[in-house]
Amino acid sequence: MKTISVSVLFFLLAFVSIGVSFGNDSKPIYRFDISETTRFDRGKPEQVRQFWDTLHLVASIQGIVNKNGAILFVRAKPSVDDFWWNELRKEGNWLADRPVVNLESLDQLLKTFAPHLKGAVVYCEKPWSLSNVASTVAGVENRVCLRFDLDESSVYQTTLRSGLDFVKPENTLFLCDANGNPIFTGELGKPLPKITPLDKEGDEHLSVGSAKCDTYLWAKRNYLDTRKVSRQDMSYYLDSYWITMPVMDPWENTLVNHDFTISRSGFFFELHCWDDETPVDDPGQPLGTDLATMKAILQSMHRNAEGGIIAIHGFTPWVWKYTSHGQAGSKHEPVPTEWESARIFSAYNAYIDADAVGYSALANASFYQHYPMEEHYSQPPRPTVESLKQRGLIDDNGKVAEKAYITFYMGDYDSAPWLTTWVPILWNDPARGTISCNWAFNPNLDQRAPHVLDFVRKNAKENDWFISGDNGAGYLNPGMLTAPRLDPEIPDGWDAWTEHNLRYFRKYDLDIAGFVIDGYAPGMGEKGLKAYAQFSPRGLIGHVHIPYMQATDGMFTIPMRHDLYGEPEKAGKELSDHFVAERQPGKPHFLPIRTILKTPSWHKTVMEETIRHSGEDNVEFVDIYSFFLLMERYHQSLQP
Repeated sequence: MKTISVSVLFFLLAFVSIGVSFGNDSKPIYRFDISETTRFDRGKPEQVRQFWDTLHLVASIQGIVNKNGAILFVRAKPSVDDFWWNELRKEGNWLADRPVVNLESLDQLLKTFAPHLKGAVVYCEKPWSLSNVASTVAGVENRVCLRFDLDESSVYQTTLRSGLDFVKPENTLFLCDANGNPIFTGELGKPLPKITPLDKEGDEHLSVGSAKCDTYLWAKRNYLDTRKVSRQDMSYYLDSYWITMPVMDPWENTLVNHDFTISRSGFFFELHCWDDETPVDDPGQPLGTDLATMKAILQSMHRNAEGGIIAIHGFTPWVWKYTSHGQAGSKHEPVPTEWESARIFSAYNAYIDADAVGYSALANASFYQHYPMEEHYSQPPRPTVESLKQRGLIDDNGKVAEKAYITFYMGDYDSAPWLTTWVPILWNDPARGTISCNWAFNPNLDQRAPHVLDFVRKNAKENDWFISGDNGAGYLNPGMLTAPRLDPEIPDGWDAWTEHNLRYFRKYDLDIAGFVIDGYAPGMGEKGLKAYAQFSPRGLIGHVHIPYMQATDGMFTIPMRHDLYGEPEKAGKELSDHFVAERQPGKPHFLPIRTILKTPSWHKTVMEETIRHSGEDNVEFVDIYSFFLLMERYHQSLQP
């Protein structure tokens, strides 16, 4: 492993100037540290803006640079980024033999990659949505994102002073006027501004009465309707409204996440899912305009995808908008808003890669996407009837022992940032390997975190089992796949969803869907159960509409029985009380339990406490494959 000092930067700049061959693993990795940018005073608006502007500029450069290879690595959150950097740099690993160039200033970053930047996209602060529109433009046209600011110390002004070609006026797309004033005013019925050659004279598009929605409709017409963007990748991230309320960990503004969708030339948006109130960031719009705009965007994306499955990276920014939390301005609570968003997205074949607040930040996905994965990842042989007999859970006559059988669904890992953040903690937990663990890692997370899914498989222990999280290969409400849908012109999505899951379940040797969230969607019905039976034949745990202990084409289903939280000692007592109250004498009892972001050590203590309260002869904790096999055998014993 080699690290090249910036003292040799002049040689490398000359090397870059004649063309970096992106994708060649013998070329250097450029490493830029932005971890110290969080040291700003949240009470000083100019410092808040400086932080935002730096992250947006860096993310846009990284997304452009990493389109065809792993070239630029950004150190943002040391606890996460250092772990994966060090792991990938170990001898014999992916990055071990590549030299490293440490870039020590924003100016050096700009000069290093200037030859590969076609221009800049400059946006004004309001409407806030322009920051997301700028990221869409950045990915399609290889432009860096800059927020207009007259302050001489601002990122915008310092970048202009660099004199580099990509920031010259002739190479800049302005989403504001020359003085930084808004050109999207939201005046109902007023013609929208003409910015690009596609905005032809005589081709009038009128304001819908919302500057926010007008910007997205402009981007839709210029980039989505014309199929200039990705046909499978979208992002739903908080826009620059964050500047007004820089609360929580600063990385939760998710700007560092933009690099991936920019690298895929994806479409960015962020709109209210409810039509019974106006959003806090645009209270003067006609009621329902946000939702109508979102449906128009999704309809266009569905058309571009030709009925295929769409990935939406991001999540409801519930701390800042669209919910009843704090000053977010809605009467709807966070979970209902999540469920309503998921219901709407699902109606257009779109799943969520859920960058939920708390662990929402993920830097370097544009870099990680180039990780070389195996074609197939196998799991150990599944439990058999014979092995369950040896454990005393089935007798010689095939009868299942009369115990309470508990299996843990260990989630929620339907989010690449959550997975990337938590795997270092989970895999270093001392209890891993001493108990059966059912890891609900969504397989579609290999789009942004392939190195993590590879790592957990190559470092798995005997008791590590893998299943899908919600709702298979992506968080999508399956009940919304059945026609008629929200848009009556859109047909069933079941074939696309089945093929999408078959591909992922085969690659990762999965055959159990660990949890299917219905939210506000209807049940998947017989058509959906038959579809799931094709890729999840060993079992499915459901939410609201899933039948108890029913077989469909050999696939057994059972609803999730309980979510378990809190201190493990208390949780163990709660779990014991729960199944004791439900159990029927003379029958085995099957209890799937959901936990969220809990370590093996936590689960081990819960198991010990449950047994202490209920007795070892009454309860058996089993892996999820044994769980479904026992349930199948018991069901068969009931048949005449």
